[in-house]
Amino acid sequence: MNNYLILFLRSVATYLVMLLFTRIMGRKQLSQLTYFDYVLGATIGSIAAVASVDKNVNVFEGCFSIIIWSLITLLISEITLKNIKLRLLINSEPLLIINNGKVISKNMKKAKYNIGDLLMQLRVKDIFYITDVEIAILEPDGKLSVLKKAEKNTVTAEDMHIQKPKSGMMVELILDGNILYTHLEQIQKNEEWVLEQLKLKNVHNLEDVIFAGLQADGQIYIVTKND
Repeated sequence: MNNYLILFLRSVATYLVMLLFTRIMGRKQLSQLTYFDYVLGATIGSIAAVASVDKNVNVFEGCFSIIIWSLITLLISEITLKNIKLRLLINSEPLLIINNGKVISKNMKKAKYNIGDLLMQLRVKDIFYITDVEIAILEPDGKLSVLKKAEKNTVTAEDMHIQKPKSGMMVELILDGNILYTHLEQIQKNEEWVLEQLKLKNVHNLEDVIFAGLQADGQIYIVTKND
C-alpha cells in the first residue's frame, strides 16, 4: 500500500509542476507548434513521466529538472521575441517552395521536403496542378501556405458560359528519376513516350527529373534538379 501511496504522491507532485509551468510558458495550438516546441514538450513530458514512476529517480530532482527546462524555455522565448536572428536559428525560417508555378528544388532539398509531400499538401488545399500556384511557402511548423494565381481564383467562366478546360488529377509519371510504370499503364503510355516528352522539354537525362506529371489538359509538368 505504501508503494501505491508513494506513486500517488510522486504523480501529483510532477503533475502540479507540469501544470504550473505549462500555464506560465503560455499556450499555443498544436498547429502552431514548431519542431523545437515539439521536442521541448516531449522532453519535459518524458522527465515528468520518469520522475513520477521510477523509484530510482528522486521526485524532487525530477521536478527540479522540469523547472530548469521550463525556465530555459521561458528565457529563450523572451530572447527570441527581441532577436529575430536567434528566432530564425531556433525555429527555422519560412521557405519559398513554389514561385510562379515553378518548384524551387534547392529549397525543397534544404527543408528535406520531397515532391510527394508537396503534392499531398496541395491536394489537401484542393489544388491539383502546381501551375495553378503563384506562391507556396513552407512554414516552420511544416504547413504549406499557398497563394493561387489570380486567374485561378476567379469563378466567372461558368457565369460567362465559357467552356472550361478538362479537369482531373495530375497523373504522376516520374518521381525522383524513376518512371512509374503502373501509372503509365493507366494512361496507356510507355517508357519511350515519356522519354520523348522529356526531350521536347529539353530534358535529356532521366536522373535529373525530380517529378513529371501529366495534367488533364494533356500538358506535361516537369520539375528538374536545375529548377
